[in-house]
Amino acid sequence: MAGIYQIYDRKLEALDCLQKALIIYQKHLPTNHPQMGDLHNNIGLTHYILEQYDLAFEHLNISLKIKEKCLPPQHPDIAMTHFNLGLVYESQDQLEEALSYLEKAITIFRHALYPAHPTIIKVEQIIERVSSKSKIA
Repeated sequence: MAGIYQIYDRKLEALDCLQKALIIYQKHLPTNHPQMGDLHNNIGLTHYILEQYDLAFEHLNISLKIKEKCLPPQHPDIAMTHFNLGLVYESQDQLEEALSYLEKAITIFRHALYPAHPTIIKVEQIIERVSSKSKIA
């Protein structure tokens, strides 16, 4: 349901659904379950879109910790959380931190996906953008 709200640009309703899902997950899943990691990633990304950066950092870091405990180190879901953290750092003009997370993401994506995968192309473009901003700053 949260995904449908996101499609229709109803971010607050999406966040509400995600937070309700978190309550349910906390009752029925172990703390380090991969779905908990995915849910925290989605909550963090929604906070990022709403420009609630402290909450975005909080949930994305929880997501990363969970994923690093329960997934192989080269799993694309770990890369996606690194990527999302990079975006949040970029939005805060913390460009070196952003680049660090984006580089971690691209390293994993290159290991897990084929070279011309759209995700790899997108991450490379964002790394280029952040690098350019970093040189100007």
